[in-house]
Amino acid sequence: MKPTHGTIEFFRFLPVLVIAALLMAGCSDPAEGDRDPVALGSDLNFAGLELRSVLLVTSGQDEPARVLGTIINTTATDIELVLADSDEQVPVRIPANGNREFDQSPVILNSAPEAPGARADLTVSVKGQETIINVPIQNGTFDQYQPYIPSASP
Repeated sequence: MKPTHGTIEFFRFLPVLVIAALLMAGCSDPAEGDRDPVALGSDLNFAGLELRSVLLVTSGQDEPARVLGTIINTTATDIELVLADSDEQVPVRIPANGNREFDQSPVILNSAPEAPGARADLTVSVKGQETIINVPIQNGTFDQYQPYIPSASP
């Protein structure tokens, strides 16, 4: 049985359809429907704590800066840590086997040590031990940080 003219044309056109479909699939943005914020902060494991995606959000250098991220206490006892920059110390209590999410529980530093786009060292102190975490400083360029920018001091 000899194939019909329509069948021959279909099979000639089929590779073009397959290639077009593959090219179109490659043009879609995989993150288009995914609006979860990008984790841009720094991580650190220290003294029974896990610091995750820690960063500062501010409108500018020397303006108030809010700490964002999460600190997880992996121990069976409450831990009080101190976050410090070059001119200020802020105590933060983390419950036993719990966490502190800074988007829900604000911690504000009086002034950002550097401009947005830079990085800054924060000292983390727990029970006489201390270490440094180098964190990025963000502003409202990324929409997800806009609500967290603290207002300027009067």
